[in-house]
Amino acid sequence: MNDLLGATAAENALFTSFIERHQVFSNSGFNEIIVSDNSKLGPEESIVNTSLSSIKTSTIERSTYAGFRYALNILLKSLLTNVAITDHKHSPKFKLRGVIEGFYGTPWSHEQRLRGLAHFSDFGFNRYLLAPKDDPWHRYDWRSALSEGFLNRVSELIAEGRKNGITVAVAISPGLTVEYSEARDVKAIMVRFKQLHSIGVREFGLFLDDIPARLQSENDIARFNSIMQAHSYYCNAVWAELKNLDSENTLAICPMQYHGKATEEYITEFGRALDPDLALIWTGREICSEYLDISDAQVFKVNTNHTPLYWDNYPVNDVAMLHELHVGPIEGREKGLENHSLGYFANPMDRFELSLISLSTIGDYLWDTQSYEPQVAWEYSLTLLIDNPGDRAAIRNLLRACFESCLRVHPAPDFSAMLEAASFSWKTGKPAEAGKLVETHCNQMLNDVATMKSAKFSRPQWLEESQKWVTKYEAVGTAFLEIASILNNCGISKNSNLKGSVADLAKINAIRASLNSDPTRIFGNGLDMTLAELADEIRWSLTA
Repeated sequence: MNDLLGATAAENALFTSFIERHQVFSNSGFNEIIVSDNSKLGPEESIVNTSLSSIKTSTIERSTYAGFRYALNILLKSLLTNVAITDHKHSPKFKLRGVIEGFYGTPWSHEQRLRGLAHFSDFGFNRYLLAPKDDPWHRYDWRSALSEGFLNRVSELIAEGRKNGITVAVAISPGLTVEYSEARDVKAIMVRFKQLHSIGVREFGLFLDDIPARLQSENDIARFNSIMQAHSYYCNAVWAELKNLDSENTLAICPMQYHGKATEEYITEFGRALDPDLALIWTGREICSEYLDISDAQVFKVNTNHTPLYWDNYPVNDVAMLHELHVGPIEGREKGLENHSLGYFANPMDRFELSLISLSTIGDYLWDTQSYEPQVAWEYSLTLLIDNPGDRAAIRNLLRACFESCLRVHPAPDFSAMLEAASFSWKTGKPAEAGKLVETHCNQMLNDVATMKSAKFSRPQWLEESQKWVTKYEAVGTAFLEIASILNNCGISKNSNLKGSVADLAKINAIRASLNSDPTRIFGNGLDMTLAELADEIRWSLTA
């Protein structure tokens, strides 16, 4: 990369760090970018043109630093997909596009958060909300003043976020021990909000999720008729103090009941009593919703007097989902939802590196809901995050075997297709053909494992975070090679059914028991169902 012409000093500094992360700029021989002002463009809009001929050049028109920042993403996609960009205005559909660190489990490290801000900006996000459930400052120790060390780290996040066009917000969750009627508990949370304000935070969260569904304090029981009344009173009181501190401050509320049809007594009474300037968070029909659609958003608005601010619990895999690895693309989110929402926050996994895959696809959806294609976005996320084609192919096969989540997507599409074909073959009198299908697929799986375990593998953090799933992936590959051997040796009855031995049946049952002893979810339910069918068919042949 040779020249960036017409850019500001801040844009030049941003671009330097950007191309350090994305070697395609150097590898492709990109030559020149000309940057110019266009006052008619919105704050995040740009017009990008690229030439991908032998002399690769580009022009970027923008009105703000943020417009330039997101124009770089458009330019990057042009290079990675080798598709030229013509004169077209690029602007995001969702105005607020965020990542919330709101999961249970080990919080991300400070270094991961700093790196995350650059990645999130690459994906088109413009918000990061710090709210780690199991970090004591957020939930359990909320009355104490924040430490100097913590404030220094948040200051670093704010500076890194500003460099990447991302606003950093912070939430406090006092609901486990707060007394809603006590003025001292309004002052207690305001001590922290004032500290955060002093270092530059202007967007705040007050969370009342995952707390007892009844009032705990005798004073609160005596004062309030319902928990909804107590919650709205406290939130409004905190908001009055926060607004008085600075008119630029904003506050988002996560209610105690944060999912459902939005017709329930709690959310309707609470929402209507809540100051209309407060943002009200909602996860949709479920904690992890299969879909988010416009009709539900409209019901929420009518019943609560608030346009929903979505907290999407994907790709998070905490609590009951610990054995799942959520690495597929976001699906089931309606086109045009941005017109019925204040914004959207994605809640990732505690596995920082692997969360980036799904977050990349979420960023694509939020940027342009109309043209979003889940599988296209997912394939691009791997191209964006892994330079080495061989490494990318190996990890791709593993990740596709892990497709399974609350989104109700078809699990393990490649493995499932192989099992369906193999099952059809042996059930129609061709066990050797079935064995060959299984053997070929499983040899590829074991080659994938060898690539990922190689010292040359370019994403060792991905291997570390997916170790449980890699272990089971390898175990399934090894076990199904034995299944292939059994199929190859099976005979055929006069009715074209399989004929196996007692030893074959014992081996299949042992493999089922061994694989089921590991609760790690991979390959969906089809794996065990196929083994059960195979065992039943051989058992029947022994008694026929």
